[in-house]
Parts: sequence; C-alpha cells; structure tokens
Amino acid sequence: MARCDLHVHSIHSTDSGNYALRRARLGESYTEPARVYETCLARGMRFVTISDHNTLDGALRIAERPGTFLSVEVTTSFPGDDIPLHVLVWNLTEEDHRDLQPLRPSVYELAAFLNERGLAHALAHPLYRMGAELTRSHVERLMLLFGTWEGRNGARPQSSNELACRLAALVTPELLEKLADSHDLAPLHGGSIGLTAGSDDHGALDIATTWTEAPGATVEEYLAAVTSGGGTPHGEHGSTVKLAHAVGALALNAYRRSGRSLPAPFDEAVAPLFDGSGDIATRHDEITTAATTTLHLLGDRARSGGIGLDALPTMGNRLSLLLLAGAVELPYLASMRHHVDTRSDVEEIETAFFGPTVRTRPPRALVFTDTFTETNGVAGTMRRLAENAARDGLELSVVTADPNAEAGPGRLVLEADWSLPLPAYEKISLNFPLLTKVLARVEAENPDLIHVATPGPIGLCGVVAARLLGLPLLGSYHTELGPYALHLTRDAVIADAFSVYVDWFYRQCGRVLAPTHAVAEQLRMRRVGGTVGIWGRGVDTVRFAPERRADELRAELLDGGETLLLSVGRLSDEKRLDVLLDAFVQLDVDHGGIRLVIAGDGPARARLEERAPAHVRFLGEVHGEELARLYASADVFCFPSTTDTFGQVLLEAGASGVPVVAAAVGGAPELVLHGKSGLLVPADDPTAFAGALAALASAPTLRERYGRRARALALERSWERSLNELRDAYAFATTRESLVSASAEVA
Repeated sequence: MARCDLHVHSIHSTDSGNYALRRARLGESYTEPARVYETCLARGMRFVTISDHNTLDGALRIAERPGTFLSVEVTTSFPGDDIPLHVLVWNLTEEDHRDLQPLRPSVYELAAFLNERGLAHALAHPLYRMGAELTRSHVERLMLLFGTWEGRNGARPQSSNELACRLAALVTPELLEKLADSHDLAPLHGGSIGLTAGSDDHGALDIATTWTEAPGATVEEYLAAVTSGGGTPHGEHGSTVKLAHAVGALALNAYRRSGRSLPAPFDEAVAPLFDGSGDIATRHDEITTAATTTLHLLGDRARSGGIGLDALPTMGNRLSLLLLAGAVELPYLASMRHHVDTRSDVEEIETAFFGPTVRTRPPRALVFTDTFTETNGVAGTMRRLAENAARDGLELSVVTADPNAEAGPGRLVLEADWSLPLPAYEKISLNFPLLTKVLARVEAENPDLIHVATPGPIGLCGVVAARLLGLPLLGSYHTELGPYALHLTRDAVIADAFSVYVDWFYRQCGRVLAPTHAVAEQLRMRRVGGTVGIWGRGVDTVRFAPERRADELRAELLDGGETLLLSVGRLSDEKRLDVLLDAFVQLDVDHGGIRLVIAGDGPARARLEERAPAHVRFLGEVHGEELARLYASADVFCFPSTTDTFGQVLLEAGASGVPVVAAAVGGAPELVLHGKSGLLVPADDPTAFAGALAALASAPTLRERYGRRARALALERSWERSLNELRDAYAFATTRESLVSASAEVA
C-alpha cells in the first residue's frame, strides 16, 4: 500500500482567487517545494506531489526527485452561475496543463477534456462554498461529472467531509441514469464515486497529516487504484485551530518578507513554533499555548498604568499593545466564523438530500452569568440551574468565571484573564476571560443555543459566541440596572448610560425572558429583544415552610416584644432600607412591641446600623436551614426595594407562610396579592409602609389568613414549573420559525 498527500500547496500557489487573502495581501502559501517534499517523506508518504492553483511551477521544482509527479488544482466554474469549483488533476504533463487552460471557464468542458485525455482527477472539497450558494442541482451535476471526490480535506470541517462521503455513497448507476435525464447531462463515469484525501496545507504545518492510501508500486498504478475507487482517505479533518494557525503562518511569513521585525513578544514566543517539525498535534498545542501566553502578557502591559491623566504619556504604546493582542486573536476568531459558515452551508445541502434533522433530545444550552457564588437572586438561580437542571430533564451548563466556583456537573468555570471590582458592589468582580478560550470551549461543548443571564463581560462573551458560532441567542432579564445604577451612584448620566447599554445587550437576543408579565410588557414597550416571554422563578417549598418556625429563635429575636418584622437581602442603597427604617420609626412610637430583624450584608450596613432606631437588629448574612427558620419565625416580611424585577425573597417568605408588605413596583405586584397574601404600598412612602405594617401587626388573624394564601401561591411556583417554562423557551428558541420571526423583529 502506498500513501500520498494528494492536495498540498507551495509558495508558487498564487491563483486561487481567494478574496480574503487578496484583501489582506497574503499569499496562498509560503512553503518552499523542497520543504513539502522532505516533510511528506518524513511523515511516511511514498509518493509526493504539489497541487498549486493553476500552475505547475511548484511541482516542477521537485520533479526530478524520486517518487514525484506533476499535479495542479484547477479553478473552474459552472458557467453563468458564479459557482467556482476546484479540480485536482494528477500526473499530467506541461502540455496537458497548457491545453486545459482555455477550458477552465466551464466545468463541463474541463471534465470532458480530462476524461478524453485519461488524466487522473478528482473534485476537490466538493461542498466548500467559494461563491454563490451551492444547491442540490449543482451537487447532482457534480455527481454526473466526477467519479472521484475528495472525501477528506484537511482544511475543511469534519461535518463537511463526512457529508461529501455520504453523498458520494448515494451514487449508483441507477441514480446516475435518473440524474442524467433530469439534467440532460451524460454521466462521465461508470456509476460510483471513489474517495481521496489531502491536507490542503497552505502553512507548512499540516503537510501529509491527511493522505490517500491505495495499492500501487508506481505512480501510475497508485493513481489508477485511486480513481477506480480503491483509495482510502486517512488522517485529520480540518479544525478551527488548524485553520487559524494556517492563517497565522501566512501572516507571519508575509510580515517576514516585508523586511519588518516582528514585535518582541510574538517573535520570541510564537513565531519559532511555525518553523519547527515533529509531532503536529503537539506543535498546534504549543502554538495555541504560546499565543495565549502572549495575549496575557500583552494585555497586562496594555492595562498597566491605569487610565488617568498621569497615564496619558503611555497611552499610545498601550493601545498598540492592545491592537497587537487583537491581531493574535483575530485568526482564531475569523477561522471559527469561517467554519461556522461552512457548517451552515453543509446543513442546507444535507437537508436538501436527506431531509431536516429531527432532534431526538431536548436542546442543550450554555448559560452565561457574571455572578454565581455571591449572595443575590441571580446567583441563587444560576446555582439552582446548575445543581438541578439535569435531574429535572433540562440540558444545560452554567458558564462562569467566578474564581470561587468549582467545575462540575452543570458548571463550566472559565479562567479569568483579569478582573476588576464592580463599582459600588464590593462583592462582585467583573471577570474577563480570553475570548479565544471561551469560543474554543463553546465550540467543544457544541450547544444548541446560548442563554445570557447577565450583561457583564461573561454575558458579552456569550453574545459574541452566539454570533460567531451561528447559535440561537436567548437572554433572561433579572435586574433594572438603570434605576439600580442611579441609586448606587446618584449620577443620572451613568444611570442613562447603563440603561442604553442594557437595552442594546438584550436587543442582540432573538428571545428575552422576563421574570414577570409587568417586566415583559416594559421590555416590549422598549423593543428589547426579538420576542419576549416569561420565565418565573421557583421556590423550594420543602425548605421554606411554616413548619420551620422556631419558638426559641423567635423568642430571642423578639426580646420581650410581640410582633417580629423581617427583611432579607443585600444592604445597599438601591434596596431602599431607609424607607423601612423611617417607617419603623413611626411604628415604634405607637407600637412598642414590634421588633425588626434585618438579615443580609452590603456596603450600606454600617450607615444603616448607625441610624437605626431601637428594637432593630442586624444579623448579617444568613443561609440554608438557619434562613428557613428565620423566615418561618417572623410575623411580617418587609420588602421596600424598587429595583427588583422579581424578588426571590418574596417567594421564600410566602412559602414560609409569612405575609408581605412590599413596594408596589417591579416583581412584587405579581408575587403578592394585595389584600389576600399581603399588602402593597406606594414606592418610597414611609408613612404608607408604616400604615400597612401597623395594620398587620395589630391583626394576628389577618396575618394568619394572608400567610396561608401566601403559602398556597408559593406552592404554585415550584422549580419544576420554572424549569418547564425554561425548557419550553429553549425549544422555541431553537426552532427555525422562531429564529426567523425573532430576526425580523430585531431588524
């Protein structure tokens, strides 16, 4: 058995017509013919050829060496359709090459000529789109014209190669007869299609890592076996990394030929790896690692010095470093997008021949969040998804760069390249991973859709991943960041900027999930997202239940009082706890037996403790069973916040059988039935809040009735119901109809 890489390029390959390479002023290859020859022999090839685009010059440079033959990759097309095609022609003469040139504009005339001359040939990368869309009609005509196809191309995705092989396997004499009648085109072969393989290498890294094996002691015997169906494809398929490194090699060599010096970090760490030999898988890993290390280094240097006035003298150099970092990442991003487009084209052809693919499992999502281990509603929801989704039949993994998170079932933890504290929110850091690493991880996970839960850097990574990988994008809306920012910063300009950014972020999504109908309506009015649906949260009604009431704890907290008020949540200005304290001051004057307990922590705690009146106790953060006991031991739950779109604590209090007094904004009006499970009051009105608290404090029977109704309502909001809503949203987001309608609305 003999091996040969039947599709490989040298520095003489200059005429592919590739638009992107022309615009970037890059050559097709910078590999010297001698290097192709030596690498092929070193990697076990018996025969060696060079198939440059429309020229024999590269092959002629090694023509005197043993085991070689002349080859060319001919550019042709379907006349009038603007559908370029590439045809590999092997073991031809210079006269053959000269004679075929006038026939290149028509694939029909070229194929007929090759058959008349008896020249061994194959259709290269049959499904690779190089111009207008390749249709079923085109593919059927290619079945008639070519009896040998390149079934494994080392630069094309596995899905493309495998579909080419599946299509070739369909061909029989009977099918050809039908296709000949349908297209009024006589077949040029006997009724089956043989397969070949070649690396299609342009960057010198992957030469002879994809090859065709066939029997034959001579070139003629070998090629006769290949074209009669006796060849077997072997070796690697294409990948994003391989294509990125090929582009990187072209850019590197073009830069070297310009006579300019490479920037030091790249020249020292990355460039030498493109010149070596040895195990190619190891070499690709080394290049990726070196590129990542260089990105870290460039990013650190660019960020050093801050952004104040004193840093202006170094700003130019730092921007240059950022641009260089972008140049290192660009080949990976461009290659990923290119492969996505290729897979999309392949899916259309596959559907045309084999019908639509029917998914036999629920769609799988990656959920991107900037908060995971912190104490807040979004983080709690994300943890719940990661822990219970798979158990409840929802296929997803939560993606975070939280340094305190641990990878495991349902959780993908990214390494942060750098971090900074979220302004005015000391317990959340904004973590920035390398985008290339994020995309590589997403590509490896192969999800059906991307779900972004927060508009921070991790959420942005999710948006970019969805766009580059062609995945449906769904967003869940959790916090009114505009009003939130206003409470934290007291700066209307910053608040407006947050609002504009958040609306832009969610407009990237084909579907946005709101926690309540009221928030959904607001999002529709703001034209945020393609379509807007509802995803309510659930509550653990076993953990949070009236049976958790602890008389000993209650007695301790009451400290001689009669009625226990409770507030749970983050202690910061946007939670409007000043309103609660002002209301309590009014209550304390007339109702001396009332006590207020506040559980939670945050930047406003010291200030709130300092101004709090008597009979107010701060507990700090409370979790787990202790929190459940605290809820159930209270008489009334207080919720003055105006920025929560949902309010998970409202459900937890209700599940514990505790009536609520809440500001009538955000999610509260849908979670609290006024006059049935609690009382709603105008926002930021301490007097109204005090009046509602007084009404419940003086009416134990009313509190009991409200508490029973609150528990009943909470039982309706199970996590099972919440996950079912999310499952339905994922199914909707991954249907072609929903994507079309969402795209239309976004446009």
